Amino acid sequence: MRVEILGPYEVELSAMQFIHNGAWAAFAAIHAHEDGSDAPVDVLPFQQVVEHAVFESEAAAIAAARGVALAMLKGSNASLEVAQ
Repeated sequence: MRVEILGPYEVELSAMQFIHNGAWAAFAAIHAHEDGSDAPVDVLPFQQVVEHAVFESEAAAIAAARGVALAMLKGSNASLEVAQ
């Protein structure tokens, strides 16, 4: 699992390999850390983010998950500056 901190957001990226064919699926979760709150708020609960698609490698699946997560954050917060 890979974790990135982007402003007030914590983005968890991961990939899971299918046993039957060796391909990889992309997963992500996004949590927001609000001021004064001890527990993070789920913006996107952990889930498969690129459905009906498989990837040849773990790195490719994580890159796809990152792309989806960044697109969601940019769509929900136009002022968020995200390094590509």
